[in-house]
Amino acid sequence: MEASIRSIYSCWNAGDQDGVIRAFRALGPDGFTVEYVGSAPIEGEAAVQQMWDEFAGTCTVEISELLVNGDEAAAFILDHVHGEDGTTTLPSIETYHVRGQTLDVRYFHRSPAYG
Repeated sequence: MEASIRSIYSCWNAGDQDGVIRAFRALGPDGFTVEYVGSAPIEGEAAVQQMWDEFAGTCTVEISELLVNGDEAAAFILDHVHGEDGTTTLPSIETYHVRGQTLDVRYFHRSPAYG
C-alpha cells in the first residue's frame, strides 16, 4: 500500500497523469473514488482528470508523513501552489481505505483562497 501511495505523489510531481491513475488502480483495481471532505465522492478517474486540469503544473506535493495500518493509510501532505507571486504551501490530510478491490480516498484540504 505504501509504495502505491508514494507513487501517486511522485507521478503527480513528474507530470505523469497515467502513472497517477495506475497507482490508484493498484490500490483499487475494481475502482476508486475521491471525496473532498464536505462534498460528495467523485468517480476516481474523473476526479484525477479534474485535479489535473486545475492543478497540474502549478502545484507540487510533498509527503510530510505517511502512516499505513492494514488496509488504511493517512498522509499529511504539503501542497506547494506555485503562482506569479511565489509559492504558497497549504497542508492537507489525505486518507486511503481499501475495501476488497475498491479504494476510497478522502482529502481534507484548505483552498488556496484561504491560505
